[in-house]
Amino acid sequence: MSTTVSRPAAPADVVVLQYAVPIRMVAIPLGILVAAVVVMTAITWTVVRGGGSGADLEYNGAVVWSLFGFVVAVGVQSVSVTFPLALALGTTRRTFTIGTLVSAAVESVMLAAAALLLLGLERLTGGWFVGAPVLADATLGGGNPLLLVGTMFGLSLTALSVGALYGAAWIRFGAWGPAGLGIASAVLLAAVLLVAQPVIPGLTAAVGAWGSVLIGTALVVVSMTGAYVLLRRASVR
Repeated sequence: MSTTVSRPAAPADVVVLQYAVPIRMVAIPLGILVAAVVVMTAITWTVVRGGGSGADLEYNGAVVWSLFGFVVAVGVQSVSVTFPLALALGTTRRTFTIGTLVSAAVESVMLAAAALLLLGLERLTGGWFVGAPVLADATLGGGNPLLLVGTMFGLSLTALSVGALYGAAWIRFGAWGPAGLGIASAVLLAAVLLVAQPVIPGLTAAVGAWGSVLIGTALVVVSMTGAYVLLRRASVR
C-alpha cells in the first residue's frame, strides 16, 4: 500500500495559475502594442500628408498611454481574481505574493521582448514606411534598444506591482480599499512634492536617469510588501 504526499505549492505554481488566462496575460497586452503601432502609423501618415514629418511626433507616448493603463488592470486582476483560487488550491499567502511578483517579472520580460522585436521591424521599414516613431518614441528611449528594453521592463513591473497592491486592498477591504489607498497615495504624493520641491531640481540633476530606476524599484518593493501585508489578514472573497 502506497501513500501519496502532496507537495506544498511553489511560486512557480502561482505563475502557471496566473497564465491560465492567456488572453489577459498575453493576447491583449501584445494586441495593444500592435494596435499602438497601427494607430500611430495612421496618424503619422496623416501628418506627413499635411506637410509635416514623423519627427514632429517623437514625444507621442503612444505605447505608454495605450498599454500601461491596461497593465495596471492586469496587476489588479492578478490578485483580485487569482488569490481566492490560489488559496483554495493550498497556496500560502507568502507563496502567492512571491509567485505574483515572479509573474509580473515574466510579463515584463515578454512585453520588453515584444517591444524590441517591433523596434527592429520599425527600423527595417523606415518607421512603418511613413517615418512613424512608435517604438523609437523619445519616452521609450528614442530608438536605443537598451533603453527601450529597460524602460518597458521597468514600467511594466512597476505598473503590475502597483496594480497588485490595489487588488490586495480590494481583497482586504472591499470597494473602499482601492478608494482609500488612492486618496492616501495622492495626499502623500502631494505632501512629498510640496516638502521636497526646493531640492528636486538639484536631486534630479545629480541622479539623472538613475532617479527613475530608484523610484521604480521603490514602488515595486513598497507595492509588493504592502500587498503581502494586506493579504495576510484578508479573507477569501
